[in-house]
Amino acid sequence: MPYFNEAEVIVETLEQLRAQTLAPAAVIMVNSSSTDNSLSIVDSWISKNQSSLPCRYINLDSETNTPGGTKAAGVDIATTDLVAFMDCGLKFPADWLASQLAMLTGDSLAVWVSGGLVTSGEGIIDRCAIAHTYGYRRFRPCVPSSLLKRNVFEVVGRFKNLRAGYDAQWVRDASRLGQKRLINRNVIVSYIGTSFAPNLWQVFKKSIKYARPTLRSGNLITPLTYILAAVAGIVIAVIVPNILGYAVTGYVAARLMLVVRKSKSNSKYFLRPDRLLMLVLTGAAMDLGKLIGFLRGLNDSLTTK
Repeated sequence: MPYFNEAEVIVETLEQLRAQTLAPAAVIMVNSSSTDNSLSIVDSWISKNQSSLPCRYINLDSETNTPGGTKAAGVDIATTDLVAFMDCGLKFPADWLASQLAMLTGDSLAVWVSGGLVTSGEGIIDRCAIAHTYGYRRFRPCVPSSLLKRNVFEVVGRFKNLRAGYDAQWVRDASRLGQKRLINRNVIVSYIGTSFAPNLWQVFKKSIKYARPTLRSGNLITPLTYILAAVAGIVIAVIVPNILGYAVTGYVAARLMLVVRKSKSNSKYFLRPDRLLMLVLTGAAMDLGKLIGFLRGLNDSLTTK
């Protein structure tokens, strides 16, 4: 269980872990360089409740600063044959572990099983950001909620030390290497509070932060697509401004089509003029943030060589 500045929700997360119908052999909380008092809250909670806890709780101050690196640090000290992942700030069912174990042991060829994230969001901006990313109210398999046979990491390797994209890349590598994954649609997790960001400024800043390390993950296609699209937009605006309106219309249509692809039938929620407008503005804030993040990441790569 990695955590970073989760003081507001970390006790609720710990209580959900304690309430599991199947107690784990151990719970490893991994601090990811928090700057608030999350670390001390966990220490205090463990000290206060240790006599009534069903298993050993470990609070590891890993000094990592990315979700990928933090999860890897937890796996490094795990000693059991099975390893489960959950993220702080998520709601998850009390029978999460029991349900995942039953499904995994019921298939001799599977090496891991995942539940899924379903996001609804708080407020229109958060819902719009969800629609552009996870998909609004759509079940999406995710690493948090997963139970894995520990030796899968010997085949696939560790999670990369990245803020974004580490999980998707690891899942692709696992699939490519023939590591069978089951999806348990009865295990559904959701965010406590805001799912992505509460306003356009936070959407913009978060998009920069998550896009910046993309090049380090080996993903060149997405950054190049954004950079070339921006260059094309500037060329059109300067050389053939009379078709700029068509280009903007095409961009808006592409963004809305992406929402439909990600959110499926739930995208009908946005079929109202005010919600459509916010959907477009949120997508634009996200794309501008990603572009700046990719450019900064490119600069990082060039300056470190």
